[in-house]
Amino acid sequence: MPGLPHRLAGFAAHAAALAGGGESDARAFCQRLLRAFGWRSLRHAGAVLAPSTTDGEFDLTVSTTLWLALKPRGADLAEHRQKTFEHWHDRTAHPRYVVLCNYSDLVIHDFNRQIWEPLDRLTITDLPREHPALGFLLPDPRPPVFRNDRVAVTRDAVDRLAAVFHLLVRRGVPRELAQRFLLRRVFDLFAAAIDLAPHHSELFPALEPLALTVEEQTHLDGAAARDWSRVELPVFGALFQRSMDRERRHAQGAHFTSEADIQRIVLPTLVRPWRQRIAAATNNFKELLAVHHELARLRVLDPACGSGNFLYVAYRELLRLELDLTARLRQESASPSVFSPRVSIRNFFGLDTDPFAVELARVTLQLATRLALLELQPAFRVEPESLTDLHDNLRHTDALFTDWPAVDVILGNPPFQSKNKIQRELGPDYVRRLRRAFPEVSGLADYCVYWFRKAHDHLPIGGRAGLVGTNTIRQNNSRDSGLGHIVESGTITAAVASEVWSGDAAVHVSIVNWIKKPCAPGKKFLSWQTGDAAHSPWQTVELEQIGPSLSPHTDVSAARVLRANANAGRCYQGQTVGHEAFLLPPASARAMLRRARGNAAVILPFLIGDDLLGRADGSPSRWVIDFGDRDLHEAREFTAPFTRIKTHVLPDREAAAAEELRRNAGVLRADARARVNRHHANFREQWWRLSWRRGEMLAALAPLSRFAACVRVTKRPIFEFVSPQIRPSDALVVFAFDDDYSFGLLQSSVHWQWFTARCSTLKRDHRYTSSTVFDAFPWPQRPSSAQVVQVARAARHLRTVRTRALQQLGCSRRELYRDLDASGRSPLRPAHDALDRAVRAAYGMQGGADPLRFLLDLNHELAAREAAGATIVGPGLAALAPDARVRAACRSRDCIEPA
Repeated sequence: MPGLPHRLAGFAAHAAALAGGGESDARAFCQRLLRAFGWRSLRHAGAVLAPSTTDGEFDLTVSTTLWLALKPRGADLAEHRQKTFEHWHDRTAHPRYVVLCNYSDLVIHDFNRQIWEPLDRLTITDLPREHPALGFLLPDPRPPVFRNDRVAVTRDAVDRLAAVFHLLVRRGVPRELAQRFLLRRVFDLFAAAIDLAPHHSELFPALEPLALTVEEQTHLDGAAARDWSRVELPVFGALFQRSMDRERRHAQGAHFTSEADIQRIVLPTLVRPWRQRIAAATNNFKELLAVHHELARLRVLDPACGSGNFLYVAYRELLRLELDLTARLRQESASPSVFSPRVSIRNFFGLDTDPFAVELARVTLQLATRLALLELQPAFRVEPESLTDLHDNLRHTDALFTDWPAVDVILGNPPFQSKNKIQRELGPDYVRRLRRAFPEVSGLADYCVYWFRKAHDHLPIGGRAGLVGTNTIRQNNSRDSGLGHIVESGTITAAVASEVWSGDAAVHVSIVNWIKKPCAPGKKFLSWQTGDAAHSPWQTVELEQIGPSLSPHTDVSAARVLRANANAGRCYQGQTVGHEAFLLPPASARAMLRRARGNAAVILPFLIGDDLLGRADGSPSRWVIDFGDRDLHEAREFTAPFTRIKTHVLPDREAAAAEELRRNAGVLRADARARVNRHHANFREQWWRLSWRRGEMLAALAPLSRFAACVRVTKRPIFEFVSPQIRPSDALVVFAFDDDYSFGLLQSSVHWQWFTARCSTLKRDHRYTSSTVFDAFPWPQRPSSAQVVQVARAARHLRTVRTRALQQLGCSRRELYRDLDASGRSPLRPAHDALDRAVRAAYGMQGGADPLRFLLDLNHELAAREAAGATIVGPGLAALAPDARVRAACRSRDCIEPA
């Protein structure tokens, strides 16, 4: 087979002969391109060719890798960039690479990396030599090599400057002095690249020069040798700030907030509303002047501004809007008037707790005025605003405890901090101050909720906001205190339910844009990422309304806790041991059991989530030492296990209690009436016992022949019956049911949908919580005996099919269900479908009914009946008071046994 360059030369010759218009030319072009790269056909490459939304244009998509936007021959590809980006942003699954093509030229973008400058530009005739830029198209993909990767240039520049910084600090130069010294050098390098005369007096007052070592000067010269006209200012600021951290020495592995993510706020909150205002203005000179006046007065705040990225992008986009507006004004003007830009950097404000970030933001916005205006020339033939240090605009302060300037738009990315880490990271004094300042916010809400709430309350009527939050902002207490409050007097206009955040690969976030105006008209766009990788595909839907749960499905956040469920004593979290020494590998457990038979009373099989999902038989892989409620004297009788716990657990619990006592002393010195934690002291007092044994759970399980369980944090809940001889870990949710009818309800897709709609999440995995999921889940109220028995039979059949498949395939439950979810072809599918039909029949749910809407309506009906004093049917078979025949038909004996 001829080599790739030879094949591409043939493709180039064929492409040159095409007229470059119509479907036949588009198909021929795309087929020959893919064949040149080694594919037999479009189908072989997983590619789809379809007409675009514009006549004469065609789109080729290759899996999640490529979107080739094919324009007619001769089309100016630069004119299509903005529209292509916004279509990719809003309407596609976000293929990794976007290539604009007009049959003779290729412009390659990775919008997640850089938007306004392509990674590379090629002519078709260049392809035989420059094909490494399209290495991702090969059947065996190769990392593409681009000639205009500005992020790579930026990372290199940051690394060289960071090396100077850390060398300075290592030899004793104060961190603040080293930071300001390098910040001045950064300003000089950018200024030289954009032909801006140095102007230091206001930005860097009285900054003394530093004598550098040879090594430091070498790194600084290396940074200066980079092409600073290709350094991305927003990316640079974020990476430069992070490289100053003690724990982050290099920019190469650091994350930054991509402009594509910043645009998820700037587009719906700033750009599109003002585009609509400009377009709606009639061809009336006075009306256009009035819109220009309002645009020039628009004030924007980022209350957690960091290095100023959001403010920079917002400022640049407002100038672009102003350019469009002044073009309209010139058309309507009776004289050849010159309309200069009136959008001012002085209308942009930022707050941050990091003083270096504020200094960096000042430099960013100073440079932004010049960079943005250079981009817009020659349309705006004016000088940039005179330099000012923006001291009043950008302030070092804690935004949650300071007055905010009056603004029209609030945007940004508040700090990520889960409710479980606030006190540890910020300290008890800060948490108490926070709770006093925001008493209406639940103590169980995440940190970002305070920012959402304050932003909404600060906005004027008709003001807009767009903020990033942890993806728990849409769940439970965080949702109720934040987005629930917002939608009472505002409208969510666009949102991202969940995405892998470009600023940190370990974080999943939600993005919410809203207007402080109830029931605002217009379509709303809700997007979400469907996987856990940075380049996982996206989905977008258009809705009439977006609720506080940020879900495209029925919003069940208004469901109420049902007393019949909450008081039933049926749903529990498994045991929390509190120290690894309570757990034993099988060999150690067997040795202790052989040494003294009596140890069997306190050494028991212990099931964790990975056992249930990851082991072929689902059996426990470890054992737990559980002295139960025995006192110290009674526990000491079990010599070997007691000695292990005393040796390993007691010292750690004494140390933790001492540290807790020290922290509490500091808290009480500051406020003698403050509430303090004593749980480590309690653990020390009963050091031989598990932290949370769940005695009430064990009492509920005691009379049962088995119990149902599923993993607490999971993408899909897989339920199994477990022997009561096994202790469940806190990675499991335990259900005190041993009948097949109850199992069938729990394993059904009806319950699964309720679970995913009501639960909290850990990254993208769902977390089952009794208070939000189980306690509000309405059970069937009037199923017939035949319907109950049918659910039980379908549940038994599912487990039988599942067990057979596990044995035949030799795989785990996780692997079995991964195949089911990935392809849909599985022996489990018919069994699950039969169970779902039986459960829907038990509810009296029609075939086409929305399960969530049905369950929410039933929940409200049952809550109202309970409020009126009526009795409802609670969870489980027993709540139906079935006769002996039905009870017998719902019994079986299969379960996971100890290995």
